[in-house]
Amino acid sequence: MTAVHRRMLVALCAALALVCATGANAAIVTSHDDQGRQITFDVRAPNVDTEWYASVLRASAHGNEISDVTIRIVPESQIPGLCGGEDASACYTGRSGPPTIMIAAGKSQILEDTLLHEYGHHLDTYWRVSGVPELNGTPAWWAARGMAALLANHQVAFDYSLGWSHGIGEIFAEDYSYIHTGDRYAIRWLSPPDAALKAALFAELGTPTELPFAPEVPSVLNRRGTLVPRDRFSIPFSLLGPGRRVTLAATVTKPKRKGIRARAQLVCDGHVVVSRNFGKGRSKRAFDIHNLGPADCDVRLVSNTGVSLGYTLRLTLAVEGTT
Repeated sequence: MTAVHRRMLVALCAALALVCATGANAAIVTSHDDQGRQITFDVRAPNVDTEWYASVLRASAHGNEISDVTIRIVPESQIPGLCGGEDASACYTGRSGPPTIMIAAGKSQILEDTLLHEYGHHLDTYWRVSGVPELNGTPAWWAARGMAALLANHQVAFDYSLGWSHGIGEIFAEDYSYIHTGDRYAIRWLSPPDAALKAALFAELGTPTELPFAPEVPSVLNRRGTLVPRDRFSIPFSLLGPGRRVTLAATVTKPKRKGIRARAQLVCDGHVVVSRNFGKGRSKRAFDIHNLGPADCDVRLVSNTGVSLGYTLRLTLAVEGTT
């Protein structure tokens, strides 16, 4: 079967699968890469275009391991509960159970980056570096990134003891995503992969093709939880270019308490862009900031009191003119 015929068959199957997935609470949908390897989706959200997710993975550098993972697509609001953290945007479970990528339903540049990051974790579990504990990336990556020296200097760890951005597995996953997209890179203390590292990884993993179109549509995150006394909740994100808009609507419980019990802040490149106080009698705060970026930012909810506070956040990231 030629590549053209394979793509026609894949498109037909995807169209039929989309009909099935929208008519039920859950559906197993399959697609294939250009070598005929199966890609499996567990669809648990309505109106999901599984073929878009498949086309991202099909275009990526990968091998036979693509048939050993299931991509579970759920409503974005379910991700924190499934992935064990209010700040989670996706997760991979292959280290503790059947290889599964949990990811939100949609179609955007952020989701494209996120899917590739989580697939990087899947690759990591299937590649071994001789004499090095997991998680360790791939042999070519370990050598080209100088991971042995970074480990000896206590700059990285096999776990999260030095923080998320110093975890070897997270660095590999970010590198894998970045060599395909060239945009978001969340490891701020380390330079993104250069041309030499990119070439080494593609020589090892395979040559990718052009990624499918991913619109930079507004991204909406809804979070709720509890701030313990003096706690802080943060959602980090990157604004890739100029003309970005950040909108936040937040609520915090216990409005009858005296004084300022919490603050909602937007911080970009280390500077506080805006801060809103939750004082007595005020349970809701909001801000809508235009013309931001490019920048690395995070939205923070900071407790300023000795009691626990319930909160809800709705964060919207958009390009000017898209909302």
